[in-house]
Amino acid sequence: METGKGASLLSQAPAYVAECSHEYDGFIMPKMMPARCIESAKNFKVRDDDLFLTTYPKSGTTWVQQIVLLVHHDGDKSKLEGKHIFSMVPFIEAVVGMSKDNADTARMQSEVAEEKPSPRILKTQLPPRLLPASIHDGSKGKVIYIARNPKDMMVSYFHFCKITANLPTYDSWDVFFEEFMADRVPRGSWFDSVLYWWKRKDDPAVLFLKFEDMKKNLKGAVKQISEFMCKSLSDETIESIVESSTFDAMKKNRNSNPDSLPQLQADASKKKTFLRKGVVGDWMNFFSDEQNERFDAVYKEKMAGSGLDFVFQQD
Repeated sequence: METGKGASLLSQAPAYVAECSHEYDGFIMPKMMPARCIESAKNFKVRDDDLFLTTYPKSGTTWVQQIVLLVHHDGDKSKLEGKHIFSMVPFIEAVVGMSKDNADTARMQSEVAEEKPSPRILKTQLPPRLLPASIHDGSKGKVIYIARNPKDMMVSYFHFCKITANLPTYDSWDVFFEEFMADRVPRGSWFDSVLYWWKRKDDPAVLFLKFEDMKKNLKGAVKQISEFMCKSLSDETIESIVESSTFDAMKKNRNSNPDSLPQLQADASKKKTFLRKGVVGDWMNFFSDEQNERFDAVYKEKMAGSGLDFVFQQD
């Protein structure tokens, strides 16, 4: 997973990638996350009681966002009514409205975050080395990191690119696969992101969750998140949060399903859903045998000695 020496990442990617992306410090980033927003996020003033939801794209961000908001409000669903959960959690490296079309002029979501009262719930998908220093050293704030097995994540990311104008619509799964293997998809390397946070799994300010574990035992995950947020919730409240945070419940709820958001209305004739399947093992419908062998070889090399493993098929 190496890129050619001397040439920019964008120059090596398909030409259409540049239409909605830019290069920043060795990463291809969406234009809805312009340099000024990334710089603001890097220098963001973290408060002691901030909670950051951190993921590599398509790993369960929206799912955990729903759970965290309900836990934050002690299970009171009325606090989430009438507004989309995306509007309640600033995406600190993006512009307001999350559109590439006005990224140079739109207000930064980091500015919105600065105005929010404590305790704040914030979201980021920045590569680790672009995060604020106080998140790196653990001196302020807490982090919930959600990791998903990379094969399912890749398939989900490929399909997500098809439904939003903010990301490149790759010509085929095969093209996306090659770009991912070359670390040229937006937001950089999955391995760098996951392994950075896995190394910090024992930090009391970090909660490392796996998407597949949440699928198997959602109630257990809600309890973990509640305890991490120092919330003592009744079993009845936990059950209520679980019921509201299943894939089917979120898909039916306009306040938690991003399909209604303007940035996902790229082409109505090709409209697909943000919450596509949410299953474990869908990658088997896309990876060829050759792709699977190639990926497994890289996965084995990159993950060697880490102690981190993933479930790739549903029981």
